[in-house]
Amino acid sequence: MGLGPSIKMTTLHHFQCPLTEALSKEKDVEFTGIIVDGVSELCDDKVYTAKRVGDIAQIMHADAAIVAIDGWGNHHVDFVNVIEQLGIRGIPSVGLSYIAQQGRLVCTNNYVDCVIDFNKSDAGYESCVVGENNLTDYDAMKAVALVKNKLRKAGKLLDTGVDEPEQNLRRLTRKSFCIHEVRFGDKTDIDHGVLIIRKGIEKSLIKSEPRIKDVNVSIIEPGNYNMFVNSNMDYSPIACKVRGELGEGITHLLSGITVMTTGVEDNSKFQPSNIGSSEGILKNQVVFDRAGTPKSTDYILHVDVLFEEGEGRTAEGIMAGHRVTDSIVQEIRKVLVNLDNMPYTREEFNDVMRPGRRKVILVKIVSGLGNMYDTAMFPYEPGGFLGSHNMRDSKNIPYLITPNQCRDGVIHSLL
Repeated sequence: MGLGPSIKMTTLHHFQCPLTEALSKEKDVEFTGIIVDGVSELCDDKVYTAKRVGDIAQIMHADAAIVAIDGWGNHHVDFVNVIEQLGIRGIPSVGLSYIAQQGRLVCTNNYVDCVIDFNKSDAGYESCVVGENNLTDYDAMKAVALVKNKLRKAGKLLDTGVDEPEQNLRRLTRKSFCIHEVRFGDKTDIDHGVLIIRKGIEKSLIKSEPRIKDVNVSIIEPGNYNMFVNSNMDYSPIACKVRGELGEGITHLLSGITVMTTGVEDNSKFQPSNIGSSEGILKNQVVFDRAGTPKSTDYILHVDVLFEEGEGRTAEGIMAGHRVTDSIVQEIRKVLVNLDNMPYTREEFNDVMRPGRRKVILVKIVSGLGNMYDTAMFPYEPGGFLGSHNMRDSKNIPYLITPNQCRDGVIHSLL
């Protein structure tokens, strides 16, 4: 029990997090911040990290919380512990999880009284289709409405009578450059909407990764999805920092293209996975146009990793695969950072303080057990992996991040 292809939150999902966007748009509350808590293996550690989540929430003066998780079974022990520790401190919460038939809570407590089941399958069982049972914008909208209702029931009026203007704390500017063609060429470049990727870009990376036997980079055109792919390891954006740290300043993003990492072992053809692998015909193995999956109009930069035998089952092997993908994307970022020959769409995001409004936090419970079961935090670049620190190596001690840091890609899924 743990995490399957249909419910996993990819790096792209965190980058485009529906809950972050829904809470940011809600003017009736103050979206104070996000706590990222890793799933631990031992029961004592689960209780320990849940208590730390409660402590952080209390220090933040949170009035209510939304708690979201993309696993079940063992993950649910962390889920209900977090909700309990929030409740003990007088912080009501709304939970979101895959439940259905297969993922029913293995334990509960008196504080677990409102959980949104984001199952989308008629059968009520996990599937091997990436994104099928993802948390969506509609789920996020329901969670915000329910948490406001819980505030009212707790006697916490949404408007406390303090009449002060809202304050913008941090600003993130995102410039999105639309790509309408992707092809291979002699050097990596971006020219008037055309992304050119150096042919053989992956070859020099294999020598530095002994756990990887080979890497193949290909370009999948929009709609050309009737092809076999190995099990999905992640979907991620192509973005880079131009100015400032993650969560502030200026970020450049390529729209119209998504990175897909897949993998398989050499001899046994073992597909890296936790509960069920997602290899198969691409059009049948992914639900497009979800927060964590490509748009149906996107090009896909496909990085397919061939692991040495046994390495698709090790944490070190999985990290090597993500490291190779990010190194390939890094060559594109070096061009993207100075891009000035294309029109772009500009978006402004602010972390906002709203005096007099109730403070609502988001708790993301993410994988933290290693192998196909981990999460990395604070990479060098948005949605990247290089420079990040694993939740497992940090003993799953909770991170406190801002909404803008979430939408600027500080969370990388190692799935």
